[in-house]
Amino acid sequence: MPYYIQSKLGIKETTKLCVQYFWCGFKDAFAWPSSLITIYGSKTIRNRTRNCFILNGLIFLGSIFFFNHITIPTLHFFFGKTFFTSLNQRNNSGDVIHSPFLTNMLDTIIALTYQLFWVYPIFLLSFVLNAVWYQEIADRAYQLQFGQPVNSHFTYNRMPRLIADEIYRAILFMNYLVFATIIHILPIIGPIISFIYFCWIYAYYSFEYKWINKGWKLEKRIEYFEERWAYFAGFGFTFTVITFFVDQFLSAGVFALFFPLYIIMANNALPMPRQNERTRFSSLIPYRLPVFWVARKFNDKIITSFTANKLSREKKNKNINQ
Repeated sequence: MPYYIQSKLGIKETTKLCVQYFWCGFKDAFAWPSSLITIYGSKTIRNRTRNCFILNGLIFLGSIFFFNHITIPTLHFFFGKTFFTSLNQRNNSGDVIHSPFLTNMLDTIIALTYQLFWVYPIFLLSFVLNAVWYQEIADRAYQLQFGQPVNSHFTYNRMPRLIADEIYRAILFMNYLVFATIIHILPIIGPIISFIYFCWIYAYYSFEYKWINKGWKLEKRIEYFEERWAYFAGFGFTFTVITFFVDQFLSAGVFALFFPLYIIMANNALPMPRQNERTRFSSLIPYRLPVFWVARKFNDKIITSFTANKLSREKKNKNINQ
């Protein structure tokens, strides 16, 4: 366990401490038994988790599995000697020379049609329903653990500020995900950095419900997160392993399926270091790692550009009116 340290640590001790924090986060992400007890003990959480399992597991992931492993092989089996064969060439002996290009092209057309008329609509529907169910799960789990969430009284005067904060937050995480995706193309180190970034963002998503229910503003949430970067990398590690190496739809489906468990585990977790500890890292390893630095820089540029364009249009309109 970490302890109260007054003097600055060396690089070796700091590295060891960060590994301990990572390990604590990794273990907290395996607190499945307590999460299952929470699900079983609350009717609201149980019903919403069941809905998530049916929608994301049986319907969404199940339909992808059915299409890839049953629909396509079945089409190849029944139409392989008729429709597909008619599009291929024959040699001098009359034997069919199968064309992988034509078969792959037809498979692509069928897959795109299937995605357009089934996968995408289900994906959009699950996105909306999951957002509602996750919030209900998080609120109820917080009530069981800490009591009533901190409620800020809604007023119409606060509405513009709330909308502005939510827009800023949405753009911030969009920039974060874009950066984490783009950096993946770099040779050797790109996939590693991208993987770590996804570890952090999955951990942040899991804990953010808890922090919002505590009444924390975005700046405080980010500060708290960046001061515990090693712990949160460990917490999001397993979740990233099961989603990072599969295609987009499978990744989204697996994420949506297991995310309720991570919300509950985040409510029960105690990130390291604790609030009352004042560990001083080595100067070579930052105590607060600026995980969101790149995303915030992009945010600032977008907001600055938008504000400048808005002022320019207002000035132009004013000159025209004069």
